[in-house]
Amino acid sequence: MEKFNRQHVDVNRMPPQIIEKWSEAVLNEGFVPFPKKLLRCLHRVFVGPDAAKELAVVLAVVDFNRPKLFRLPSLAFLSFVAGLDEQEVKAVLERLGKRGYIEVSGDSEQLNVKLAGLLKIIEVETGEKNGAN
Repeated sequence: MEKFNRQHVDVNRMPPQIIEKWSEAVLNEGFVPFPKKLLRCLHRVFVGPDAAKELAVVLAVVDFNRPKLFRLPSLAFLSFVAGLDEQEVKAVLERLGKRGYIEVSGDSEQLNVKLAGLLKIIEVETGEKNGAN
């Protein structure tokens, strides 16, 4: 099993708006952007006893995604970032795939996780309904 180390970032290099929202101690491993539209529909998109685990896995995938990736994340790395064991992450990925939230390809060493379904669901859930947002 690979051994991963928690990264430590210089919080003082972060935008002041981020530092104002969270403590330096909480931010010293970095942060993941969280869209307000997802916040608004979170309780409808992620439901059930494993909702927090599902969100953790999605945020681990989002954290890894960036332009010009040289390699895809391993199951072990997503597990490390999400704070879950590999079997839990694998089960979450399967559940989210069955719901149409994600598409997963590759193997446990390089997982290609596409969030297009989830992004569409967020758009639908936050769309205008009867004149209200």
